Amino acid sequence: MNSFCTSAFRPVAFSLGLLLVMATALPIPVPSGEDSKDDTNSNRPQLTSPNQTENLIKSIFLEISEVRNKMCGNDDSCKNSKEVLTENNLNLPKMAEKDGCFQSGFNQETCLMKITTGLLEFQIYLDYLQNKFEENAKAMQMRTKALVQVLKQKVKNPNEITTPDPTTNSSLLAKLQSQSEWLQTTTIHLILRSLEDFLQFTQRAVRIM
Repeated sequence: MNSFCTSAFRPVAFSLGLLLVMATALPIPVPSGEDSKDDTNSNRPQLTSPNQTENLIKSIFLEISEVRNKMCGNDDSCKNSKEVLTENNLNLPKMAEKDGCFQSGFNQETCLMKITTGLLEFQIYLDYLQNKFEENAKAMQMRTKALVQVLKQKVKNPNEITTPDPTTNSSLLAKLQSQSEWLQTTTIHLILRSLEDFLQFTQRAVRIM
């Protein structure tokens, strides 16, 4: 799985092929008592490696780091910017104690629902990043989607996972794209930092599942 971290996954077609392979792995055995013809269960992919989640998260971290380097070069103050864009009213996913992902009060089902829902909500922000960092943003999209597919295998009721509303997403994307150049740059910093924070919580939660 270390190949996730190599440049060989840069081409979009190859990334699509990777996700397809992951999504069509050996089917999960149908639990006893359930109809073997149930499409929901028969079409779900099987978790193939305990390291799969870790490797996916690490590969996304590498993409985030690469985008920061492209934006900031050797300027560490730029990479570690703590500016907050209150005027944008961004509703970026973040973890809270009620989400059940912290060691204190950990709840696997609640946590998995939050992680998968949050990663799906990040997709529109990764769409936005494609305006300036198409290759990196597409790589992050494919890997976050692959991560969702892996984690959904542990969710008891995957059909209850909330997916973002397309109309709301379209409106948000248009709003972000209409910003000034300075605000767009700062927004990208905020998106990268929020995704990184979210994945760090995800990584810690997965390790105790």
